[in-house]
Amino acid sequence: MIFTIVYFTLYAIALASVLAILVSIYRKSGGHLSLNRLLLLSKDETKRSLKWNPVQLMHISIVLGIGLTILMLILDPVWTFVQPLRTVLLVLSLPLVVGLVAACVWRIQRFRASKKVEKELRTGSDFTRASSKLQIILIFLILLTTIELALSWFSQLTIEIIAISIVRNALILAFYVKPTVNLIENFDRPLPSIRFPFKLSEVIEGKTDISQVKLGVSNIAEFQNFEKMSYDSCVEIGACESACPATASGRPLSPRVLVRELSMLAREKGENVDPFSVVKEDELWSCTTCGACVHSCPVSVKHLDIIYDLRRNLVNTGKMDKDKTALLQNLTQNQNPYGLNSSTRADWARDQGIDTITTNPNAEYLYWVGCVSSFDQRAQNIAKSLAKILRHAGVSFVILGSDETCNGDPARRLGEEGRYQELAYQNIEKMNSLGVKKVITACPHCFNAIKNEYPVLGGNYQVIHHSQLISDLIQNGKVKIPDGKLKEISVTLHDACYAVRYNSIFEEPRRVLKEASIDVREMPRSKDKTFCCGAGGSNYWYKVPQQKTISGIRTKEASDTGAATIATECPFCLSMFEDSTRVSGTKMQVRDIAEIVAEQL
Repeated sequence: MIFTIVYFTLYAIALASVLAILVSIYRKSGGHLSLNRLLLLSKDETKRSLKWNPVQLMHISIVLGIGLTILMLILDPVWTFVQPLRTVLLVLSLPLVVGLVAACVWRIQRFRASKKVEKELRTGSDFTRASSKLQIILIFLILLTTIELALSWFSQLTIEIIAISIVRNALILAFYVKPTVNLIENFDRPLPSIRFPFKLSEVIEGKTDISQVKLGVSNIAEFQNFEKMSYDSCVEIGACESACPATASGRPLSPRVLVRELSMLAREKGENVDPFSVVKEDELWSCTTCGACVHSCPVSVKHLDIIYDLRRNLVNTGKMDKDKTALLQNLTQNQNPYGLNSSTRADWARDQGIDTITTNPNAEYLYWVGCVSSFDQRAQNIAKSLAKILRHAGVSFVILGSDETCNGDPARRLGEEGRYQELAYQNIEKMNSLGVKKVITACPHCFNAIKNEYPVLGGNYQVIHHSQLISDLIQNGKVKIPDGKLKEISVTLHDACYAVRYNSIFEEPRRVLKEASIDVREMPRSKDKTFCCGAGGSNYWYKVPQQKTISGIRTKEASDTGAATIATECPFCLSMFEDSTRVSGTKMQVRDIAEIVAEQL
């Protein structure tokens, strides 16, 4: 009798804890939680898990482990009548236990690594204690779920299992409801979508009062609601820090520390407080905007949006060094970040027999060359190689020539929204007046800006990356690569962040390389797990304190494959690896995929 009373009392408490979690999630979502939204999330989580991302698999093990224990709890009083189902669920628990053990081991490793990062960043004892507490709670939650699943095989331990479930559910209710809501609400917020604080066209037309436009944030209250939820949803998982190239290179940035410090600041002092009381300028400038933090976060924290809004404040208040100031001056005066005369932009094409759009307005494609391939002598060979491939395949294309200007990406990533929009509107007006429909570009940054950002401002074009077009031309038989010397050269592909994470361009460059080389080797961090070259976020144009270079770390990874050539798909990446291999003495060639193909035609 006593056993029965204790059992049903604990069972009722356990069910109440599950109900409390569900109600809390529903309330914090503003009552907007829907079955359709949950189905979309489930589809996205499944898709991410099928890529065999270790962090995602551990995350799924935790989620499914918790879900399975709750289901088994609910069915516990009727196990006698559904014994076959119990057996099935117990068998299903075995891989989850393995995943949970792996998650626990990884979490302990991340805990140790995080303390090292905090020591290097000098975060202070208060932060360290708060961070340690949250990480230990997460480890404890994983352990409780693992133990609960393991003990489920022993039916005589029913009361002990339910007691564990109550404690675990209490931890979820106290610490993991907000991260769950953040994941449900923001899992499909696109990585390329930077918030537009205003539209320059509406300011010029008088539809928007520029004095009412807020550029960046000067206090916590000015963050958008989804940004506030983001920094409040961080539960110290550490996947962002593990993937961050800035942290790996010893720069003064950890995305985990950044969002947690903002969260702690808001909780301790309220929202009307200056975020720069905890955030340092070099911390923000260290970010390469590669998106690894956002992409790897299991609860969908949007670190990048927060960094962009803080950068905008720095630019708006003039807190920039001479290199950043020179970058913006060059964009203003010469419409390119180099500060070179725009009349020389097409000098690389003088002896190439390439038409401009004014001489051949009916061409199928506009080839958007980009600033690096226009002005950097080494990168100009990318433009020449792509032009050679297009002519070989009979593709009708033209360039803008000296009329092309920077797409504005360097200004926007730096935090100068106004200058970005000036350049973007100029380009959109020009392309629209010329009837441009299709755009080719070899630069993922140009690709991302024109494809994902220009439509908001009125520029809608079919944009194709050169790796996609070359792949299509090879598959359609318009480009045939004969057996040549490069067939015998081993190649490893460096995936450009703005190609893979921002725009999901994975297989096309690999198909090209498999045609051009019989020995294509993958780096451990490839495709959407790629490691940045260090040039993104306008980092190409200025320097930040660091212990080692990001490009040097990546060059070492490429060298460890034993490949003879680093294949790139971005002129910035090519330039970074050219410098890195030269400085480090690494005996590897660096070639854009267009160069590799063109050399064999």
